[in-house]
Amino acid sequence: MNLLKNGLIIFLMLVTSMTSAQTKSDTNSSTENVLISKFDQGVHVVAEASNSTIKLKDSLSINFKLYVSHDIGISNYEEQNDLTTEDFEVENIKLSNFNVENEILNKEKYRLVVFKTSVLKPKQKGTFVLEGLNLNVTANIPSTENDEFGRFIMEKVNRTIKTNNVVINVI
Repeated sequence: MNLLKNGLIIFLMLVTSMTSAQTKSDTNSSTENVLISKFDQGVHVVAEASNSTIKLKDSLSINFKLYVSHDIGISNYEEQNDLTTEDFEVENIKLSNFNVENEILNKEKYRLVVFKTSVLKPKQKGTFVLEGLNLNVTANIPSTENDEFGRFIMEKVNRTIKTNNVVINVI
C-alpha cells in the first residue's frame, strides 16, 4: 500500500510539473505575441519623396523617417540595404544628428526622426518604382509585468521592417 501511495505522489508531482511547464511555455508565447503586436503598432518606417513628378534635369530627395510611439524606446537600428537603382544617380546621406519631432500618423501621436536622406537625379524619362528600404530595429517595449516600484518591465524586441515603395514619374 505504501508503494502504491508513493507511486501516486510521484505521478501527481510529474503531472503537476508538466502542466506547469506547459502553462509557462504558453505564457511566454503569449507574452512574445503581445510584445510583437505592440512593436508592429508602435514602430513604423516611411519613405517620403519631396516630389513624385520631376523633370529629367531636376533632382529630388527621399527622406526616410522612423516613427516611434511614446511608450516605446529604440535602442538600435541597422539598414539592411541602400537605395539603389539603375535609372537614377543616387547619393545616400546618413544623418548623425537626429532632430526628434512629434507628429501624427494614422491618427496616433508618434515621435519621429529622419535617419537618412537620398538625393536622386534621373537618367531617363518614365515611371519608376523604387523598392523600399529594410531596417532592422531593436526596440524596448513595456511588458505586462511590473517591477518592485510599479513600473513596466521593458523587453527587447528585434524586428525587420520595410518602408513603402516610392513611385517617381520623370517627364
